[in-house]
Formats: sequence, C-alpha cells, structure tokens
Amino acid sequence: MKKTFKRVALFIVVVASLYGVGRLGIVTYDSYKFVEREPYMLMQTQNSITIKWQTPQEEIGKINYSLLSGNLEKSLAEKAPTKKHSLSISNLHECANYKYSVESKSLKIDNNERSFQTLCKNQNAQKLWVIGDSGEHGKNQEGVYNQMLKYIDHDFNSLSMWILLGDNAYRSGTQKQFNQSLFEPYHELVKRFVPWAVIGNHDARRWAFYDIWNFPKNGESGGIPSGHDEYYAIDDGNLHIVMMDNQTVDLSKDGDMAKWLKKDLQANTKPWTIVVFHTPPYSDGSHKSDSDSNSGGRMKYMRENFVPIFDEFGVDLVLSGHSHGYERSKLMINHLGKSDSFDITKNVLQDNKSCYTKPLERTKDSGTIYLVTGSSSKLDHATLKHPAMPFSFQKLGSVILEVTPSTLSSKFLTIDGIIADEFMITKNNTKCENEK
Repeated sequence: MKKTFKRVALFIVVVASLYGVGRLGIVTYDSYKFVEREPYMLMQTQNSITIKWQTPQEEIGKINYSLLSGNLEKSLAEKAPTKKHSLSISNLHECANYKYSVESKSLKIDNNERSFQTLCKNQNAQKLWVIGDSGEHGKNQEGVYNQMLKYIDHDFNSLSMWILLGDNAYRSGTQKQFNQSLFEPYHELVKRFVPWAVIGNHDARRWAFYDIWNFPKNGESGGIPSGHDEYYAIDDGNLHIVMMDNQTVDLSKDGDMAKWLKKDLQANTKPWTIVVFHTPPYSDGSHKSDSDSNSGGRMKYMRENFVPIFDEFGVDLVLSGHSHGYERSKLMINHLGKSDSFDITKNVLQDNKSCYTKPLERTKDSGTIYLVTGSSSKLDHATLKHPAMPFSFQKLGSVILEVTPSTLSSKFLTIDGIIADEFMITKNNTKCENEK
C-alpha cells in the first residue's frame, strides 16, 4: 500500500512538473513570439518621440520626417539590419506638429497621413479619448470606436491624447493578440497617437506588454523619475497624468510605487491631475470591490493604500477599467472601507449630479471623482449598486475628456451615440447653482 501511494505521489509530482515546464514554455513563446507589426509611437516628450516596428526580413530601418509644412526632408536610419526596429527622433520643437513615413523593403507600411505632436507646456484646450477593457476585437469594439469618430467628426486633429485603461488584448495579452486587438483595429489612431496604456490583468498573463512598450521612467515626459516602466507621469498642456501598474507591482502603502507617487504629486504644478490604473478601488460591476479576495485583493489595496494619497494631494480624477460597465462617483474623499461604510455626509463633498468646483490651487481633501469605464469591447451583467458610484450604466462605450486651464469635463459616449453621463469640474472660483 505504501509503495502504491509513493508511486502515485511521484506520478503526480512528475505530471505537475511537466505541466509547469510546458506552461512556462507556452507563456514564454506567446510573450516573445515574433510578429510583423506596422510602426507605432512611444516615449512622446516635448522634444522627441520613439517609433518602433517589426519587419519579416532583416533590414536597415529608416524614418523620414518634417514639420507638417515640410516635405519629409529629414531622415534617420539604423546602423545595422534587424527585424525589430526602434528609432528615436530628437531635437524636435515643443508642442509642434510633425509628419513622418517609415521605409521598409519587406513590410507593407501604410504611410498615408502619419503624424504626431510633441508634448506641450501649455494648451488652451485638450481632448482625450479614454477606453477600457477594449481588447476584444469584434463588433462591440468597432461600434464604440466608430461612435468616437462620429463625435469628433472624423477629425483626428481635434484629439490630443489616447489613453487605454488595461486589458488591451484578450484573452491573454500575447504578441499576436496585441496585433489583432489593438494595432490592427485602431490602425488609424496608431498612425497618429501614442497609445498611452496601463497593463490589465489579462495583459499580465503574458510578458508581451513590457516588450511592446517603452515608458518614460526617467521623467522624460514629465513628473518625477520613477526608474520603473510600471509607473511614471506625463505632463501635457494642462494635465499631469500618472500611469500606474496595479497588476504586477507592490501595492502596499509603504511600497516603492506609493512612495514615488507622493513625491510626484507633491512636485506637480499642472492645473489638473489624473491618475490611471486598471483595477478600481470602487465597483459593483463584473468585479466587486467589497470582496477582499476579488482580483487578488487589488481593489482593496488601492482603496486602503492609495485613496489616502489621492486625498492628500487633491487628485481630480481617477480612471480605471476592469469591471465591464460604466460607474462614476460624485466629488468624494476618504472612503476607505466597503460599501456599507459609505456615508454621503462624510464622504461626498458636493452632492451634485454633474457640476463640481474645486480650488484653483491644489488643496488637500478637495475631492476626487472616480470613474470606471471597462466596456469599450466587453459588457457583463452587473448589479451596479455601489453607493459611492451612483451614476452607473450597463452599456458599451468610451469616455471623452475635454480640458482647459480652468475646466475638466467628461462624457460617457455609448455605442448608440448617446451621452449617457457627463460632468464638469471647474477651478475658476465659480459655483454650481441649483444643480442636483
């Protein structure tokens, strides 16, 4: 009997080991499998940008570029042939519009209307497109995208920035899935905008995300250098945007990311501060923030360890995905517990539906709006009854942000072309009157 037991135990250990080795092989293959990829942009700064692409044959990559008014008279070429190309254009003008083309002998590249703008010190108006959990290619993704195009009247020049809230490539964030779910369906956007993305839990199933992207960890795009691709800041016009990985990073209150965040927000001088990460602190959607174990406890950790930082430094807006629906709070502070501890008299600063005001100067406990938009390609059944998130919709859609030096407005644009929810925060000493 003992011999039989030992043999069975040994068999189980061998099978488990073989499975583990096989699984590791699959993950590694999916993460680093070579795929052809047309050019896309990264590392956007006030005076530089990086362009990457992948060709089926080894060749010397070359980029031609100029200001929009020019004739692509400048060029930049690699020194050695490769399949995986990366070129950084430097010495550009701040807040300037450029056009570019990429040469390849083995990859067919669409160079029609390729362009970019460098980051700006100041801007009168900015418009951002925000999508979450957008990585399932199909009619839902296409429908949400098309409604955004209609909203901007197909004028890409009216957009300033593109933000992706994670789960950018279902089901497992492989190299192939990133092509199918991001680079190909959003081809026209990719030609013109940096896809500023945070990693989602599905993206984190493989290691492709950080192989595809390079991020400004040394403060190249603004903010305090973090030294980590997983968290960094972007300063553009009126905005200070903090991008954080809350899937693979330590989320403790004394962890490196939390320490860096405090330093970065303390140093920020921009009129508006937006923080972006995948897993939200509040949700009663397809994921429940009241569950300590849901999403590996990350919803709880963000609420308990990071919300106090947002309150301390007067963060204006927090954007997340993960739950496949739309949820939005009022201007609120200091809600660190589960939904049954939410007290509107203590946690809501302004009990309005769509109009909110904040001081011109960054002020502690001046209130934050939390917004979950995780329905840019997927929609799940949900109760949507979290008391902190009263404006909630089981609808596919995306978010349009419009920002000036004194106003920040948000619209939830559904797949039906309807503005289902909207709000505005002002910092010009005006008050909301008769607005509930």
